[in-house]
Amino acid sequence: MREKLKEVFENILGSFSTDKKGYSARKLAAFTVIVLVIITHVKWFKSDRWEYLGEVLGFDFLFILTCLGLATWQSVKENNKEKLDS
Repeated sequence: MREKLKEVFENILGSFSTDKKGYSARKLAAFTVIVLVIITHVKWFKSDRWEYLGEVLGFDFLFILTCLGLATWQSVKENNKEKLDS
């Protein structure tokens, strides 16, 4: 168990390096943002301020579009790199 925790900790720290070691930094950033969004939504639900529903949904949609745009941009960059290497 201790070895597994050490491996996870090393992979999380390895995510912040520029080589292929560790987890993906983009995945860690997305995970962090998702946790923050969940916390924000829970606090908003508890506040009983439903007049901000439009703004909250707008921010959610912008977040989703940003994530999709980053994934699409990465795919385009990888395809361009493959074409250049050929």
